[in-house]
Amino acid sequence: MLGRFPLPLFLVAGNHDEPGALVDAFGGTGLMGGAHQAYYVAELPGLTVVALDSSVPGEGGGRLGPTQLDWLDTVLARRPGIPAFVCLHHPPLPVGIPFLDGMRLADGDALAQVLLRHTNVARVLAGHVHRPVTAAYAHSTLAIAPSTHLQSGLALREGVPNYLPEPTSFLLHLLAGASWITHTVPVSQAAAPMGGY
Repeated sequence: MLGRFPLPLFLVAGNHDEPGALVDAFGGTGLMGGAHQAYYVAELPGLTVVALDSSVPGEGGGRLGPTQLDWLDTVLARRPGIPAFVCLHHPPLPVGIPFLDGMRLADGDALAQVLLRHTNVARVLAGHVHRPVTAAYAHSTLAIAPSTHLQSGLALREGVPNYLPEPTSFLLHLLAGASWITHTVPVSQAAAPMGGY
């Protein structure tokens, strides 16, 4: 099914994934930029896609660590005139949902310091929150994708943001002239509550 997808498709490890299994199944293929590790770069003619591995075995929160951050710095410097998408699972800053903020990227400030050295980062793309969130981050735009499965509630006070019957969705990033535009695209209709934490 992935092979029939009509656009370039790249995989990013999430907090429920086993990076080693991901590499065993898809390493060396175009789905991982031809790499044999869970963080990699795919250099397309007009776009650099950088996939980072923020997963930490046995934990809900994420971390990149100095090795990946140094690697990212080098990769972003290779094509300074080409827009780059930096992709990772865990949001690098708080989103205002306390339950999920406790599981964000632990070294988000260190990631920001790397990104601030490069002017070609068009988007920082994340997931984990299971709802669309947009914020300014490191002179770029952080776009957190909704889930294609279950959406988290907007629990801005303490408490568990149980899953809500909101439509499954994805983000579409469109280059319009010199600007990147991000659309949230619903792909299903909501019905009834689907689950909880």
